[in-house]
Amino acid sequence: MEYLKQSLLHDGNCTRTIPLDLLVEIFLLHPTKSLIRFQSVSKLWFSAIRSKIFVDLILTRSKARPRLLLSLGGHGSKEGFIFSAPEHDNNDDEKSSTVMARYHMNNLEPGYFLDSGSVNGFFLGVVPGICVCNPINVYNPTTGQIVKLPEVRTNGRKMYARLGYDPVDDQYKVLCVVMARSKAKCWQPEHLVCTVSSSQKQEWRKIENTTGGNYHSVYGETCIDGALYYGAGKSRIVKFNVRSEMIELIKTPQESQISTTYHHSTLINYKGKLGGVDYHCTENSMTLWVLEDAEKQEWSSMTCDLPSTWKDLLGFYVRSKGVSHTGELMVFYPGVKPPKPFSVCYYDFNKMSIRKVEIQGMVDGDFRRIHGIGEQTDMSILYFTSHIENIRFL
Repeated sequence: MEYLKQSLLHDGNCTRTIPLDLLVEIFLLHPTKSLIRFQSVSKLWFSAIRSKIFVDLILTRSKARPRLLLSLGGHGSKEGFIFSAPEHDNNDDEKSSTVMARYHMNNLEPGYFLDSGSVNGFFLGVVPGICVCNPINVYNPTTGQIVKLPEVRTNGRKMYARLGYDPVDDQYKVLCVVMARSKAKCWQPEHLVCTVSSSQKQEWRKIENTTGGNYHSVYGETCIDGALYYGAGKSRIVKFNVRSEMIELIKTPQESQISTTYHHSTLINYKGKLGGVDYHCTENSMTLWVLEDAEKQEWSSMTCDLPSTWKDLLGFYVRSKGVSHTGELMVFYPGVKPPKPFSVCYYDFNKMSIRKVEIQGMVDGDFRRIHGIGEQTDMSILYFTSHIENIRFL
C-alpha cells in the first residue's frame, strides 16, 4: 500500500504514518473552505490536496451538488462580493423554501464586472466600457485565486470576453472578440484567444474567422462539453471549439430571440444540449428551444403557460438564467433592484409547477458595517446556476 507519511506525535516521541487512502477519506469529510486552510499544515498535506487525483475527487463531489453563484454589488461600495447557495432540489415538494448563502470573497477589484457564469468553477471579470487597453481577470471563488491576463489593446473599440473550458486537455481559455470597422464601414469581429495559466507565459493569439460571417455584438454565453456558445444577433449563435480554436455559426429559429439582446432570453445548457429560453412577459408564457441535431441545425421547442401567481412572486420584470443540476428546472430572478430578502423561482417543465426559494445570509447589518455599505444602499445581484466548487489552482 502506498503511504503518505505524516508524522504524528503520540505517547511522547512515537511516530506513526497515515495511509494515503485513509487521509484522503478524512479530507473528503471536510468542506472545500477547510481544505484550502489545511494546505498550510505541512508540505505533505499541501501535496496531497494539490494533487490532480484529489482535485478530481473534489470536482466529482461538487458536480453532484452544484450551487447558485451570486455576485452582489451596490452603488455605495466600490467592491463586489461573491456568495453561493445550495441549488434547489426538485425532490422537495414544498412550494417555498429557504437556503443560507455562503460568503466566498470580494469578487472583483474596483471597476471590474462579472462577465460570465461559472465555467467548471471559474469565472471571468472585465472592466466594462470603451478603453485603450482592457484588463481581464479569471477568478476562482473557492480558492480565492485571481489570474490576471495580459491587457487587450483595443484602442477604443468594443470588446467582449468569454471563458471556455476544454475537458480533453484540461485547459481554460478566454476568447476575446474585438469589433473593428472595415473600409466599407461594416463591423468585422477580430477573435483573440489566451490560455489561462499563472505558471506559464500568457499571450493573446489571433485566430481566423473561417465562417466569413460578421457580427457587431455578443450576447450571453454557455459552455458545453468543450464548446463555447454565444449569441451574435438575430438568428445566429457562434460556436467556439475551445480545443481546436475553430469557429462556426449556428442558425436559430427565426421566431426566437435567444441569440439577441432581448433581456428576457438566455442561452442555457439543457441536459447536455444547447438550449435557449424566451420569456414572453406580456403573454405570461415561456418557450424552451433545444438544438436537437447540431449538424442539421434542427431545433425543438416547447411553450408553456406560467401560473397566474408567477408575477406575484417576483414582479413583472424577471430574467431567466440557466438550468439547475436536475436539468428540469429553469431559474428566474428579478431583473431590477431585488427585494429583501433575495429570492429565485424554479419552473419544473415536467410537473409544470413553480417554486420560490428565499436566500438568506447576504448583506445583513454586520456585513454592511464591515464593508462600508450603507443601510439604505440598494444592492444589485446576478445569479448563475450550476456553479461547482473547484480547489484547483491554475
